[in-house]
Amino acid sequence: MTSPDCIVIGGGAIGLLSAHFLVERGMRVLLLEKGELARESSWAGGGIVSPMYPWRYSDAVNQLASYGQQHYPVFLGGLREETGIDPELLPSGMLMLDEAEPEMWAWAEKWHARIEPLTSRDALDAVQPGLDPRFTSGLWMPDIHQVRNPRLAKALAARARHTQQIEIREQSPVAEIMLAGDKVEAVRLEEGEILSADCVLVTAGAWTGRLMPDACPAPAEIQPVKGQIVQFKAEPGLLTRMVMLNSRYLIPRKDGLILIGSTLEFEDFDKQTTTSALEDLQAAAIALLPALADKPVVNQWAGLRPGTKEGIPYIGECAGVEGLFVNAGQFRNGIVMGLGSALLAAQMITGEAPFLDPFPYKPT
Repeated sequence: MTSPDCIVIGGGAIGLLSAHFLVERGMRVLLLEKGELARESSWAGGGIVSPMYPWRYSDAVNQLASYGQQHYPVFLGGLREETGIDPELLPSGMLMLDEAEPEMWAWAEKWHARIEPLTSRDALDAVQPGLDPRFTSGLWMPDIHQVRNPRLAKALAARARHTQQIEIREQSPVAEIMLAGDKVEAVRLEEGEILSADCVLVTAGAWTGRLMPDACPAPAEIQPVKGQIVQFKAEPGLLTRMVMLNSRYLIPRKDGLILIGSTLEFEDFDKQTTTSALEDLQAAAIALLPALADKPVVNQWAGLRPGTKEGIPYIGECAGVEGLFVNAGQFRNGIVMGLGSALLAAQMITGEAPFLDPFPYKPT
């Protein structure tokens, strides 16, 4: 590739999607990844295509989430046809066993979301049989989808590798974003190589704060938040709906695997799994679906989410640093907000009219 038009730092789902939209707009992209493509939080998440308890979030989060929910079916269908990898976008719906919250109904009306109260055990069983007998009511959100994160990550990486306008360099950790006055000038790799750049987009997830120069302090507040997930092996059909209670969720996969997640831990960049989390998540899963008591746990893993105070990502050009852009801080909602976040970042870099007001995401 000749000299790139933009260097993207970070090869997770956000970086890969951003590179895709930049290429669509005629740009050549150099994508730098410190490890392997899409092997951090993009791979580790549960893949719920909705914020958990979305009425608790601001419009800024719901706008990006709504875009993803509307456009993922067509986008992922094209990705599947192009790569032969099925991200398994499934209309599982979400069955919530929490009590209704007053703001839920205003949110549903504003965002045209369906929430159906289930007021009897029979109604509950009609949606998802086999739940613990203590549950006699729930809230059914039939339009929520899920996607299988590792398969989505693999498909995005495969497409990027076959896109001529994207050069990928894995195992290339960045040491410094170099400035010349109030403009971005270059990127220096840890190995010492300096890559000239008039445009740099930082999509490094939880590691974003470590890369931002002092001239762009706000995104430096992004912190790693560890989440652990446990996976059971069951026969397909034991669980067909996503189930939520007290911020714990069950997610069924097509092949019978069932996920229970996730923890919320503030332990810097530690990704170690723990026995205490395993025991807590396993107990929570069985308390929801007692049949899981007889099912083996086959996997446990941890990922680092890019945490921000209100879950609102930073998207746009850093104030006072020409050519330095950021798209990071999606926290627990990187997949559902990722499509809209990437499109917005690409539009701002190329000067295209943004599809929504970018002000709430300004990196200031």
